[in-house]
Amino acid sequence: MKIDCRQLCELLFDYVNGDLTDERRVLLEEHLKVCPPCYIHVETYKVTITLGRKLPCKCLPPECEQRLREKLARECPEIRET
Repeated sequence: MKIDCRQLCELLFDYVNGDLTDERRVLLEEHLKVCPPCYIHVETYKVTITLGRKLPCKCLPPECEQRLREKLARECPEIRET
């Protein structure tokens, strides 16, 4: 069994988080060895995560936070505030 580019994109989040089974991880890494565009995509994704984690954490302005909470309540009623 092989992994194609579309499947790689679907598995990318789990791959970067280390949540793939060993079998799937090996298949994905085999694909990366022969597909330069996917290799670049994965590396860019990893760099984006690294850079995002280095950004300073800033609070949302209260009015923006309120609008976001209202939108989430409308769009995702299964999510409840804690």
